[in-house]
Amino acid sequence: MTPLPESPDANSSALPRADGLLEMLDLDQHAGTACALLTPAIKARLRDMQPGQVLEVRVNDPTARLDVEAWSDLTGNPLLSITEEPPDVLRFFVRKKPNS
Repeated sequence: MTPLPESPDANSSALPRADGLLEMLDLDQHAGTACALLTPAIKARLRDMQPGQVLEVRVNDPTARLDVEAWSDLTGNPLLSITEEPPDVLRFFVRKKPNS
């Protein structure tokens, strides 16, 4: 997997500007389902976006970190940043790859 730069804190102005948002904050009730539910949802949401646009994904399943990192590597959609906000919300910023 491609190493990510250190994540800025959640209030940092260094976060990428998002062009779209996907929230799946109920995944904590089904821990470990991020790959089965979240990555197809990311793919579907990116399909509606233009190449180069950034999707912000918010999820509260702690297993999502590895799943989204692996999905990003497999699909070529760059994972720009991962941040964590209390209480246990992960924020991913995914750029839609060019020519997709």
